[in-house]
Amino acid sequence: MRLSTPCLPIIARMLTPPSDATPPIAALASACVHQLPTSPTSFAADRALFHSTFEALLTAVAASDARLAFDRDGRPQAVSAVRHALPAMEAELFEAILEDLACELAATQEALYRVALAMRATPQS
Repeated sequence: MRLSTPCLPIIARMLTPPSDATPPIAALASACVHQLPTSPTSFAADRALFHSTFEALLTAVAASDARLAFDRDGRPQAVSAVRHALPAMEAELFEAILEDLACELAATQEALYRVALAMRATPQS
């Protein structure tokens, strides 16, 4: 199918994001890498150095696919509602599950941070 000349500007507008669009995920990830400290310690300790860029990256990733979406604002109320709806024994188990999940998330963040640091240290060909 050959596109007529009048269609091309319309297609260009559809493919070219507006200047105020969220920066692409790759650009945000690259910006995070450039903000990593020269003497890194841990993700938890170093995150403050690239916090705003990392949050923008996280927001862009979450918006990129419905399976990656999350609700930080609504989550505390939802967790509280579940916590208060459970009997004491189940509420205690629920807390243990949440704590375990938080530990897994922290370990995953640290592991991915180590991957980023290793990639930065590897000469690119």
